[in-house]
Amino acid sequence: MKTTDRTISSDTRRAIPAHGEAHEAHFIGIAVFDGFSMLPAAEVVNVFDKANQVLAAGPGGLPCYRTAFVSSHGGSVSSSAKIDVLTQSVERLFAMRALFVASGEPTVGFETDLRFVEWLRETARRADDLFAIGNGDALMSAIGESRGRFDIRFPLAGSMGVIARSAVRLALELVRQDFGVAVLRRVLELIPDTGLPEFTAIAGDNAKSIKDKIHESAQWISRNCNKAISVTVAAQTAGMSERSYLRHFRAEMGIKPSEHLRRSRVELAAAMLESSDLPVDKIARRCGLTSGECLARLFRQVWQISPTEYRGRVRSISTDASRSAQFERHRPT
Repeated sequence: MKTTDRTISSDTRRAIPAHGEAHEAHFIGIAVFDGFSMLPAAEVVNVFDKANQVLAAGPGGLPCYRTAFVSSHGGSVSSSAKIDVLTQSVERLFAMRALFVASGEPTVGFETDLRFVEWLRETARRADDLFAIGNGDALMSAIGESRGRFDIRFPLAGSMGVIARSAVRLALELVRQDFGVAVLRRVLELIPDTGLPEFTAIAGDNAKSIKDKIHESAQWISRNCNKAISVTVAAQTAGMSERSYLRHFRAEMGIKPSEHLRRSRVELAAAMLESSDLPVDKIARRCGLTSGECLARLFRQVWQISPTEYRGRVRSISTDASRSAQFERHRPT
């Protein structure tokens, strides 16, 4: 089957939808409780609202982020400023891109309320990433979440060396992960004076060359190769039209974006084959593919070998190296 930039071969067709296909929205949940801090919650909503403005103005007119306040009971929840917000029951939401937990001072008894603990656990399972804003981390600490009882993750906080309380920082970092630096830069133009040095520097850097933009976009594709990626979104990460992006990408990288995506997925799969005993089908799904057969075809196209053969060769080489090292340690001098 002949491939194009917009729709790649059948084993990865879902990864780059054809022009005009619907794009999946990223659901952002904000879990709130009576007495929660309104400001950080409002900051999260504002960042994703600005991201939607930027992306809607792009060539694809993409629907992107949908934010929703959620609570354990649904209905109205009152903030510490006595401002009521209408919340949804989490059962009405599908999987979430991220869940922000907003809280005021931890309420006595939450940690012993088994129904509440189970609700928070189930809500966390629906999200790819979980973040605490305001005093949300104190709430989860009070019920043992931050100590690993329920495997709560703060993936962005650790990388920036701060406690996960800066709502603006966390939301902006998600935008950067999802759509790249070019989109982030335009969002920052709509949110001046964030007070965050790392983002202020990005906002002021409007002199990126086409080469830099393409390489940043290629890195973004590699980081997100386990997800569905459209040409429209990839072009947005470089701040270009699709036509210009496809032309510049091939000129700079020597391959089409679709080929770069294929190679990135093979490299990700290879790392999993080397480091784990996961079945090929499961590895395929974790690389954004539909089945082990799709991964096998992709492996043969790129490396002329099957995933199973690759794993066997790597394990054999590793075993031989280990035996050699053991022999050297015990060889008589």
